[in-house]
Amino acid sequence: MAVISLLTDFGTDDEYVGLVKAVIYGIAPEAAVVDLCHRIDPHDIAAAAVLLDHAWRYFPEGSVHLAVVDPGVGSRRKILAVRRSGQIFVAPDNGLLTPIFVGDEAVQIVEVKNRSLFRSEVSRTFHGRDIFAPVGAHLLKKVPFETLGPPAAAEDLCCVKLPEPVLTADGSLTGTVVWIDRFGNLITDIAGAHLARLDPCGRRRDLVIEAGGRRLAGTVGSYAAAAPGEALAIFGSRGTLEIAVNQGSAAETLGCGRGDPVRVLPADSG
Repeated sequence: MAVISLLTDFGTDDEYVGLVKAVIYGIAPEAAVVDLCHRIDPHDIAAAAVLLDHAWRYFPEGSVHLAVVDPGVGSRRKILAVRRSGQIFVAPDNGLLTPIFVGDEAVQIVEVKNRSLFRSEVSRTFHGRDIFAPVGAHLLKKVPFETLGPPAAAEDLCCVKLPEPVLTADGSLTGTVVWIDRFGNLITDIAGAHLARLDPCGRRRDLVIEAGGRRLAGTVGSYAAAAPGEALAIFGSRGTLEIAVNQGSAAETLGCGRGDPVRVLPADSG
């Protein structure tokens, strides 16, 4: 199966996503198009980078990922294609692919410049339709990766600095809310591995989590472990700590947003 994913800030109020798909199907009618997310806040490159980095490992080998959050569309910014672990990522050179090409795994990077793979007419404001979509579709048709354009070096590309949890001298760990999902859950960048020094026994109930001025005692095993309307901390499907409200919105209840801190400390720290 030829799988291609779409990650954009286009939303679904306009025709943009539909036209991207139309171009893909015109070239690769057998494509299986996965709408990864279209509700990235406009121009929010860091959020797109976080979502893509979480999601791509669930896709089969050979998948192509088009990530179009592109405030520099029509400018001299580059378009990149990165091959990693048998999957290909196409995105603007604006830092969106930072987690993909920065790391221990071997990657191959090219600048997308082969105009024979673009639509014949390229709008200065809609490269998602006229460049990304046809390039992605041609990749599904097994156009060789190397023919997309010349090689590019990771050190020459734009990067975004993504937050990382910090262990402080007082023994607490401070992470960051990196995403708020549709349910108002506060998704953080704190993984289980980050808690090893605070919670060597792995019980997690011996921790206090602070978010939005609220202190929560330990983590729970399900949303239903808290009463409706009650805040809780849980390790979610991403494998990271999240703050939720059972049948409610933690973002609204706690007044928290992306970029806000979440602090974890041992229960006996006072």
